[in-house]
Amino acid sequence: MAYEGDGFAKRGLGFGPAPADFDMAPVDTGDRDIAALGERGACYLLSAARADLTGPEPVYSYRIVQQVTGGDGLQSAASFELSFDPSWERLVIHSLRVIRDGQVREAAEPAAFELLRRELNLERAMYDGRTTAHMIIPDVRVGDIVDTAYSFIGSNPVLKDHLSLRWRLQWGQPTLDTICVLRLPAERELVMRPTGAAPEPGDVTVDGVRTLTWRMVDAPTWRHEADTPDWHRGYASVKVVDAASWAQVADLFREAYLPPAELPAELEALVADIAARHETPAARAPEALRLVQGQLRYHSIGVGDGGFRPRPVEAIWATRYGDCKDASRLLVAVLRRLGVDAVPALVHTQLGADLAREPVNVTAFNHCIVRIVIDGEKRWMDPTLQPQAGDLYHLTPPRHFHALPLIENATLEVMPDPAPITVYELRETWTFDRKAAAPARLEIRSLYRDWRADDIRAWAQNDGLANVSRRMREGLENEYGVLTERAPLKITDDPVNNLVTLEEAYEVERPLETVDDQTFRFISRDDVVGPALSNIETARRLEPITLNTPRRIVAERVFNLPKALSLTPWNITETGPGLTLKTQLSFKSELQAVHRLELTVRDRLVQPADAQTYFAFLRRARANNGVNFTVPAFKGEFGRVKESRNWGLWAWIGFVGLMVMASVFGWIH
Repeated sequence: MAYEGDGFAKRGLGFGPAPADFDMAPVDTGDRDIAALGERGACYLLSAARADLTGPEPVYSYRIVQQVTGGDGLQSAASFELSFDPSWERLVIHSLRVIRDGQVREAAEPAAFELLRRELNLERAMYDGRTTAHMIIPDVRVGDIVDTAYSFIGSNPVLKDHLSLRWRLQWGQPTLDTICVLRLPAERELVMRPTGAAPEPGDVTVDGVRTLTWRMVDAPTWRHEADTPDWHRGYASVKVVDAASWAQVADLFREAYLPPAELPAELEALVADIAARHETPAARAPEALRLVQGQLRYHSIGVGDGGFRPRPVEAIWATRYGDCKDASRLLVAVLRRLGVDAVPALVHTQLGADLAREPVNVTAFNHCIVRIVIDGEKRWMDPTLQPQAGDLYHLTPPRHFHALPLIENATLEVMPDPAPITVYELRETWTFDRKAAAPARLEIRSLYRDWRADDIRAWAQNDGLANVSRRMREGLENEYGVLTERAPLKITDDPVNNLVTLEEAYEVERPLETVDDQTFRFISRDDVVGPALSNIETARRLEPITLNTPRRIVAERVFNLPKALSLTPWNITETGPGLTLKTQLSFKSELQAVHRLELTVRDRLVQPADAQTYFAFLRRARANNGVNFTVPAFKGEFGRVKESRNWGLWAWIGFVGLMVMASVFGWIH
């Protein structure tokens, strides 16, 4: 189709034929029953991708052919939408064909397209300047085949034509045929990393042009499993990059981060104040971090090369906003002024754990932080976070597994995972009345460390203590019924050691459930196992399970009883792959019982081979994660037994597993 021009060309959108050797032939489905193969109303007949690096500009061509097999597939099949960056990239539409009963209708009319500026991360204050070409294909019906083809032309000049692409060969929707082709000069050296069941490529060189072809026919649909780490790719795919070193990648960006010779006058005065108040680099570094975190509002403008290069320090400080690149450049400038060895470092927030296995490539990172070296020890800081508490030894470090410092001769560095620490300690004290139906007193002391302490501070600052108090009370009422505050919520902050303590005091209107007119029951809430570990048990597991940051959670409940009960103490330890749960019931006196839970997560991952062992651990943990005791109450008195029923003085106590949503109420308590 010839592009007749109506202003689209100036905005990066064009219309024209597919490249001469890009296969646009009709798809042969053979004797397959397409309707039977469809899921969610669609079956993909072809997914074709080709990268041609043999011309003056790289050309990335795609063809997607799908058949609508049910009503659920109509919307996605009829909606054509692609985004591109008009500052360096052009989008060319080759065809949008609808095939019905062998008849072909071309729908790619320029007048039917809209060009939209849709900032997909607007709510996160991130602007990338990308444009979306949008069209609704008219008159698409069940049974139709929709055949779309298009090309992206150009490369981001910041990356200096470095190749870094990933092709997926296996999809989450039924796909009959997936073909990926790479054409490039034969002398260009590549590094490839396949994942999953990716096949070896066909490899042919003719007249100095090397052609690599990957193809999968009737590949099984890939089913993503819950709680799989972001970096894991069990499906078939291939990463293809130019051969390079991490030092070369760092050299692409490091010059843009160089600090200025002088700081803005106002900033210089603040830096001088830090230097006057703190003598050592160890004392100055956290203050510099908090200065940048407190002064800079996160706001990202990634238009053009802004997605890869920070702005000048003068502009960053004058506007008081910036993204990770801006914040890191500013922090490095401040730290160096304070005599701290500091450099920017690139990380990936989702894929960091896999970077050491990835081929070296220029698109390996999506975030920038700062590396400092104090007393010979490397530490990491993220200036985009809300202001963090703690001295140098109690600051919560960013945890991204690997980082590339922007220095000469750079190598990929490991960011060590710290040993598990107790991030949350709970102590609940229950004091029951002699009357079983009377209210009970409940005191709660919650101690938060590390990132949990930072979260509580941010919550209190943003929502106010009154709202924090209300939401904590409401979270408890979801478990224990109506509560009345006996004292205002008290918050105690230890910013040096990064500790926050919350103290609550309530009267619980109905602490015991009524079983019958002479029996009551108490059931504790689950604020350890349920909120910390998802219930994702399945009969088979193919992907690893993420347990997130190594940590320890401790909950202790003290029961002050009006009358002694015959309860049997216990001390049980349950172990699983990378986890331990300890549960204990003991007595301080005949009228005071103490139940203690301690969950330790030592590892981040459970491998698929250990999944069933992990699920068995979860079942045992949920069966041992709380307290359930039944109390006789003749004439309403706690623990009193009617003589004629010959109960004797009895009670039984067991373990219960209560599932709760891992909401803000659950994890806080």
